Amino acid sequence: MASVHAIRPEVVDPRAGFIAVREELRRRTENRDLAEVWAAMQPAERAVVLRSAAQTLVPARPLNEIPANERTPEAIANTLTHTPIEWMTPKTREAIRAAIHRMSSYASRLRDGMRSESHPSQALAASARLALEAGDIAAAQHYLKLIEQNAE
Repeated sequence: MASVHAIRPEVVDPRAGFIAVREELRRRTENRDLAEVWAAMQPAERAVVLRSAAQTLVPARPLNEIPANERTPEAIANTLTHTPIEWMTPKTREAIRAAIHRMSSYASRLRDGMRSESHPSQALAASARLALEAGDIAAAQHYLKLIEQNAE
């Protein structure tokens, strides 16, 4: 015997988008997003980010408790490389966030620039192909020679 079930429309919470945005804002406010990124980074990657943020870093301990030779931006960055983000001061966390953002923007611009630029040898290779199609061996050899010179 077949049973008949009533089809119920799926109820969609009209606040679903708001709730997702609110949760993202909480994650950012509590630095959970930064903590996840920091935890996933290797010590060498952390060191690069810290060097980028070096001038605005604040040590985890008060300055009067740190020997003078360990107060330099370089020494502070070395200390913070293995420090959990939760132990850092808010100013240091913001400096790290800004450094990550700067580096990410730079990497994106670099990637976009590399995609848009064609290698100079592509135009020379196209000219060599056209010369071969036209039967002009001397011109094709000339273009190939230019490609070889650029490769060196």
